[in-house]
Amino acid sequence: MATRSFRDLATKNREKWSPSTHNLAQRLSAQLEAETTAQEALGRQLAEARKLAHLTQPQLAQQTGLQQADISRIEHGLGNPTRDTLLKLADALGMEIVLRPKEGETKVQI
Repeated sequence: MATRSFRDLATKNREKWSPSTHNLAQRLSAQLEAETTAQEALGRQLAEARKLAHLTQPQLAQQTGLQQADISRIEHGLGNPTRDTLLKLADALGMEIVLRPKEGETKVQI
């Protein structure tokens, strides 16, 4: 029995999609990409802050009560930390969480 790759099966099924389904898939793909990019950026910032504080992941874990594996996942953009987790990490690093406009954007609406 011949096997087919997932990509081949998905491509064949995608050909049957309506224009509105293609549009929805594109929008969801863009949203997922933006969320992934933001998680990776947060992870890089956390890793940089930890290194500037001269802390290892195990040391930061001990100070925060978090698992070292969770810190690693966050730093690699794979975790989805809660507000409380972010506050614990910021506090242990002597930092605060600040909202600022995205680069190139100055308009803020509330």
